[in-house]
Amino acid sequence: MAELYIYKPSLEPIGLPGETFHLIRAAGEEDVEIAAVDALPEYIKDFGAIGAASWLRDQEDTNLELSGNEFGQFRMRVIDDVQLYIKNPSAVQKWRTSKANFYLPQYPSDPTDIVLRNYYFVASEFFLYEDETPRFDLYATLAAAKSRIAFSGFRFRFKGLKLDKEGKQIKGKVTLWINSWPAGK
Repeated sequence: MAELYIYKPSLEPIGLPGETFHLIRAAGEEDVEIAAVDALPEYIKDFGAIGAASWLRDQEDTNLELSGNEFGQFRMRVIDDVQLYIKNPSAVQKWRTSKANFYLPQYPSDPTDIVLRNYYFVASEFFLYEDETPRFDLYATLAAAKSRIAFSGFRFRFKGLKLDKEGKQIKGKVTLWINSWPAGK
């Protein structure tokens, strides 16, 4: 069932109107029903110039924020020769193990490199909830005049689920980690 939702090779919405989700975020959990889906074809953000062997740290992009009762599914392509790290939300480093932080490199320009192009696009997927703002760290080995990132994806309008006959909250059928990671042992 997981292949129907996140990390699908083609960029497709993770859900359609009428489907239900159990959203887990750093701030809490919520059960919702998708009311509408809208495509977000492409938006390019230039975070600016970066010197050789230098960082741009904690760069936010408020243009990715959504309205109330919305969450977004996004993917990214790094256009310029920089490394991209994401924190979503600002305190939670994405793409990491207990000892290393991973990054998204420049998107391969060779159209025949389908395996790597597809993998980077799929691996870049992340989710946002309402007006929560992701933060980005960018690093350039060589000086970069620009540090452009292309974003595309979908936004979802949702509504809360109704209570069942016993007055208990109905749980969404698909669990989606919006911007958190399971804690524990």
